[in-house]
Amino acid sequence: MKYEIQTQFLYGWENVWECDGQIEYFDTYEYAKLALDEFLDDMAQAYFNGEIEDPYDASDYRIVEVQHETI
Repeated sequence: MKYEIQTQFLYGWENVWECDGQIEYFDTYEYAKLALDEFLDDMAQAYFNGEIEDPYDASDYRIVEVQHETI
């Protein structure tokens, strides 16, 4: 099994998480959670520093287990 981080859009959930131009998948839930937490921490710091106008909402992201066939 692999895991992906999905972002909520108006039309639904989608994996737009990229690394080197490729959609990224994680070997474990824990790795995906660490990546998401680091991203959200970075965005919180950017908001605090005045680099972005609005804070990111953790509820706009989820980690989903995906089957190998979908990768």
